[in-house]
Amino acid sequence: MAECICILLSSSPQVAILDSLSPNQKADLILDPTNLANESLVQEVFLGVLGSSDVAEIGQFFQSFVEVASKRNLTAIEPGLRDTLLNLTLTALAPKLQTLDTLGFKLWFQVYLPLFLPSIHSGTFSVIPRKISCDSYSAIIKGCDNVITRLSLIQSQQVFMFTKDYLTGQSIEGFSCVKTVRDDRDWLGSNFGQFRIYASYVDFVTLKSDFNGVKAADLLTPIQLAQLATIPSQLEGAQGVNKIMAAISPANFGLFFDILSPAIQKHMKNYTEEVKSAFLQVVFDSGNLSSTAINDTQFLVWLRVRLNPLLLNLSSNQVTPLFRIMKDRGCNSSQEAISLLDTLRSTLTKDTQREIYSNTLLLLKEPTPLRCYVNGSFYSFLRSTFLGFGFPDLSMLFTLMPDTRQPELLNSITSSELSQFLSQPDVVGNGSICAVFNNYAKTPVFLETEDVPDAVKKLTLPCVWSLALNSGSRSEVNAWFDLRLKNYLRFLTKSLVSSSEVQNASCLAFQKLVSVLGSNFNYNSSDFAQSDVYTTIKTYLGTGSGPKCYSANDPELNSTAWFVNYIGVFVTYLSLEDLNTFVTAGQINVFLENQANIKLFNNTAIPANVTSYYITQLYTQNPTFNPLQLPGFFLCEVPSTAYNSLSQKASMDILDRLKLFCNGTKDPQVSAALVANFQTITASNIPTIGNSITGLTTTQISSISSSVLVSSLATLGSVSGWNLGQASAVIQSITTGGFQINTASSLMSLGTLIAGIPSAAITSIPATELLTASQSSVFVTNMLAAPQIVQETYVNKIITINQSPNALVVNVPDAMATLIPRVLLTFSQEPVDVQAINRKTWTQEQAVLFLGNVASNASIDSEELSPSVLQGFTCTSAQSMTIKTVHRLVHACRPRISREKVVLKETQLTCMYNLLKDNLSQNFTDYPSDMLLYYNYAKVEKSNCRSYFSAASSADFSVLSSVLNKDAMLLDSAKSCLGISGVSLSKNHVEVLGNMVCTMEGSYIQNSDPFILEKLKNCKDFTEAQVTAMETLLLSGTTQYGKKTTWNQQTLEDLETLPLYLTQNFWSLFTTEVKGKFLKSFMPQLRKQETVKRKLKTLFKQINSLSRSKRGAGCITGNITQSVIADTSFPFGYDMTQFDLCLDTSILKDNLAAVTKQVDDNNFQKIILVKLNQAYPSGIDDEQLKVLGSVSRVATLDDITKWSITKIDTLSALMASGDGPWDTAKSKAIITAYLNTSGNSLGSSELNAIGANLCSLDVSVLKTITSSSLKNANSLDVTSCSTEQKRAVYDISKSSFSSQRISNTTYYQLISPYLGGAPIEDIRSLAAQNVSMDITTFKGLESTVVSVSMR
Repeated sequence: MAECICILLSSSPQVAILDSLSPNQKADLILDPTNLANESLVQEVFLGVLGSSDVAEIGQFFQSFVEVASKRNLTAIEPGLRDTLLNLTLTALAPKLQTLDTLGFKLWFQVYLPLFLPSIHSGTFSVIPRKISCDSYSAIIKGCDNVITRLSLIQSQQVFMFTKDYLTGQSIEGFSCVKTVRDDRDWLGSNFGQFRIYASYVDFVTLKSDFNGVKAADLLTPIQLAQLATIPSQLEGAQGVNKIMAAISPANFGLFFDILSPAIQKHMKNYTEEVKSAFLQVVFDSGNLSSTAINDTQFLVWLRVRLNPLLLNLSSNQVTPLFRIMKDRGCNSSQEAISLLDTLRSTLTKDTQREIYSNTLLLLKEPTPLRCYVNGSFYSFLRSTFLGFGFPDLSMLFTLMPDTRQPELLNSITSSELSQFLSQPDVVGNGSICAVFNNYAKTPVFLETEDVPDAVKKLTLPCVWSLALNSGSRSEVNAWFDLRLKNYLRFLTKSLVSSSEVQNASCLAFQKLVSVLGSNFNYNSSDFAQSDVYTTIKTYLGTGSGPKCYSANDPELNSTAWFVNYIGVFVTYLSLEDLNTFVTAGQINVFLENQANIKLFNNTAIPANVTSYYITQLYTQNPTFNPLQLPGFFLCEVPSTAYNSLSQKASMDILDRLKLFCNGTKDPQVSAALVANFQTITASNIPTIGNSITGLTTTQISSISSSVLVSSLATLGSVSGWNLGQASAVIQSITTGGFQINTASSLMSLGTLIAGIPSAAITSIPATELLTASQSSVFVTNMLAAPQIVQETYVNKIITINQSPNALVVNVPDAMATLIPRVLLTFSQEPVDVQAINRKTWTQEQAVLFLGNVASNASIDSEELSPSVLQGFTCTSAQSMTIKTVHRLVHACRPRISREKVVLKETQLTCMYNLLKDNLSQNFTDYPSDMLLYYNYAKVEKSNCRSYFSAASSADFSVLSSVLNKDAMLLDSAKSCLGISGVSLSKNHVEVLGNMVCTMEGSYIQNSDPFILEKLKNCKDFTEAQVTAMETLLLSGTTQYGKKTTWNQQTLEDLETLPLYLTQNFWSLFTTEVKGKFLKSFMPQLRKQETVKRKLKTLFKQINSLSRSKRGAGCITGNITQSVIADTSFPFGYDMTQFDLCLDTSILKDNLAAVTKQVDDNNFQKIILVKLNQAYPSGIDDEQLKVLGSVSRVATLDDITKWSITKIDTLSALMASGDGPWDTAKSKAIITAYLNTSGNSLGSSELNAIGANLCSLDVSVLKTITSSSLKNANSLDVTSCSTEQKRAVYDISKSSFSSQRISNTTYYQLISPYLGGAPIEDIRSLAAQNVSMDITTFKGLESTVVSVSMR
């Protein structure tokens, strides 16, 4: 058809023909490929169509045009023609567009015009009215959108500008064309189509104020999304970020963040951490920043610009992803990343910083160790790497260093850098700081110049300690201790100063260590004490055969100040055993006189035996060593022989120093040696002599003028230690010189010299004066040291003031109440001052007289009664008591802590038991332990047998009569109870049995646990078999006292009283020196305990078993001087021959009291008597006899006949029971000699003095005793008297106590000691009075009386 039309057009006028064509024909005409190229034709056709005023008609043409074009697959028109046609069309339509509805716009722009729209230009949209509806507008945009791919960028932007212009015009309160859209996505599509890409995100929000770009993120461009992100309010947290970023290709991340990051940087506060973190995480997850496609330069752009604001407040879980990227980057990049993070450090949490630190560590290790390190200071490298994110601790530092390069890397660090490193908090941690110093060549420099925290010093010291200890030269030693470790030594530990650490130290280093630790070292802040240091010293010096670290030929080690150098102030811990281990007696000599050593040992804290040994060795080596050259304290141990040759002035100096440093000398030998050097003793030097004045001989005392003595009484009377001979000499001198002892003040002024006052002087003093003196406790104490006769005279004198029992209790000093005649203690009708009685000390014979009265006082609590009062319990006194009272008294007699034992005799104990046997409980500790020995064991319940023997374990088993055989029965019962078989006792058995071991045979002792020795110490005596068993046990080496080769003086002291009984078999294992030193303390102890002479004699015989020396050799042991005599161990070390040869008679006379007090051996005592007889050929007088002591017992009758015994004091001294028993003939001779003196008789004092020796006198002499004398005497022991003697004494006693018959009990108690001489009639009379006679008294009756009584 088109061809036909073309023919017509060519032959006819075109207008007419075209007008005649239908729209379809017109379309077909111009779309013919041939005609389409004919631009004029096409324009002609279009002009004709567009010239119509009918839009519908125009529309029909365009509809046909579209349909024909579609059929012919026409998709494009030549641009020039298209431009023309579009312009023509729009120009023609312009007036008519306003009449179009939405459908019309849709037809035109989406159906009719699409082939022409690619020719859109800026003027295209000017013809479109702005007041068309939004739907019409949307139809236009849709049409443009359909051809967008054929539009140029400018055209597309022109379309967008139209949209923006239109929508702006439609905005109502921020909303444009929103009524017909479903959501923001629909709004974008309807109003922008694909032209939205040319909009800014602000455009969207401007045109639709509630536009939510997140929900339409996939429709937005990266730039628009970035712009969205720059509006924080548009973001919906991490979820919104993720939606946005999901819409962006990773390739566009750079573009996106180039926009976003500056905005965040500028408005940081408007972005939540959640949002920033979400953006950052997307980059880490999808940004491919570790890809090789992104070079380091690009990475740095990312780091410096894009990621910078996002790293602020970086979360800890995002650190690792960041470092994972950095791991594949160059060193510069990774370091710049850390540097950037460091600038943001103030915004990072601790957890994040820790993560950065941890990842930095990994960065240094992976993929290869020492990543990025080249050379230079390894510390500086690490510091610049880690920056402010911490620093590797010591342990971690080593993980960064390959083993092979550790020394190199450590030594690349300067000492100041190392100090900085170690000074960081917790840098050492669990790492071994020693690994540093083991490889660090600059350790000495570091220690000298650098300061580090105390905690580091404490850890460093063990690492370098061996270097200090092994230093060999003095300069190096000083450098280590004085410079390098100066500030470290206070951190020494017990481990570092232990022997295992120090044992191999050089001598010089060890010497320095001793000095340092002994010089103001603060032990309060250390975990070791000086004793620990000494333990190390002991181990160090204890190796080798000689004094370690001493060499006479080595200038560095030849100092004789060895003790100072290697023990120093720790010498206070030095034991004698240790000293002998370090250096033997033969090796010590070279050090002894060194003044530094002497000064060191001048310390009271050093064990006395060590100081004593040092001084002994010093004077053994050099007996002439001047004691004045010694420090003060040393003088306390200097042997007395050192003072023998001093002048009086030098002796005065020594005495002054002894007072200053030793509180005076307590060694009587030293006192004697020093005062022996005094030629003249004056009132001015007596105070200087002080206590040492007791070293004077009686001759020296006699040489002092009486006026000097009197003027010095204050000093002389304050001195303790006077013997009877010395005190007597002083008293005799001052009284001869006119000093009157006749008042309380004069008597009290004598002080300790009261011991030398004769009893006659006391008699001459008014009783009231004596009573006044008794108010002084000091006077009473001094009086208690006086002879018994003096004390007795003093008490008897006071008694004359008032003989009322209660008055006596008040007037007589408490400690002297034992001297009150018992007959005066019969409280018949007057009330008893129980409290006063309870304070006093009583004998048993006294206590039996008043316990009944005390116990009957209802207000008295038996528990408060003293042991001295309770010992008066008897069956006689118990007769008047209720059983309840008896029970309370017995209970009060039980053993109690911190209270003396109530000493009771067997008759008292059996009485107690018999009275209570039907009312005794199984609580055995409620009763006196001694009473339990008489308990009927059959009544002890089996379950309580152990507690019974435990309670009885403290009993005195010696109270048991041998005839009862109780000890054997008790042992058998105990064995049965405790399951003991045989003779072997365990420690537990011994503990339970206690004092029962005293009764056991030797087989038990030697086969039992060694603990038995501790219990045997409580025993009062032993059989030979027991002693042998003890020695066998000791020699076994299994006891706590160790093997015999280790025994020393301390061993003897630890054995307490047992050495008193041991034999030569034991003593032979000790040196003479050890035995002598031991006896110095042991003998005074035994004498103070009033040990019986028999035991002392045996001890001396066993311990002093020496081979007999020959007389021809002369005195070789040493002359016996007053100093030698003053030795409390004297005469130990002398055999009989040497004692005879070395004791000069003049010395004996001058020191008689001291000699007789010290000498116990019979043979030695005989020598003394021989010499005395030589000195006093006409006989020994009272003054010498008073001080003979036990020596008197070896006198012969012939000797005694030459004795002048005229005074009661002499008789009392000679008769003292403590000096041993007398043979009957000898005691008779002595008493007779006394009675032969005019005016002397057997008064109460004489009877008390004679005691049991009364039975040595003839009946005729006994009958001279007056009833008054016997009445006021103590209870006399007449058990050894003959029947006639007993009768004579009984007759007198019957008269003596006749006035007491008003009380049967009192009378019996007073006369019972003498009933052995009573006739049957008197015994029957007593029996009728219902007195309770104890078995001992009954056994003492005459046999005829007993036989009659038994009928």
